[in-house]
Amino acid sequence: MFEFNDNPDDEMDESWLGYEGQCQACDLFGPVNDLSLCRDCAAKLERDLIRQRDWEYAASAFGLPAENREELRRQVIAHHGQKLELLASPKESRSSRMQKKRAKQ
Repeated sequence: MFEFNDNPDDEMDESWLGYEGQCQACDLFGPVNDLSLCRDCAAKLERDLIRQRDWEYAASAFGLPAENREELRRQVIAHHGQKLELLASPKESRSSRMQKKRAKQ
């Protein structure tokens, strides 16, 4: 059985070495990865990709068979909930929200 581990302190990989800057998600300064995300925001992004079944972009799902991917998703939802943490919900885009707002006026 595959176990999802999103504790950023458990692994120190090379993507965190040598990059200092401002996180593009939370604006904090410090170590960032190649996407300019801090460890916390990178973990949120990874969980959001898994929640959305965006397997091509979720590093944790790389090389996993389909049945293990679904187990990974269940683990993330069980531990962190269904709601997206960093990404905007795909259900309602910004343009559709703006149209609704204009219609109310």
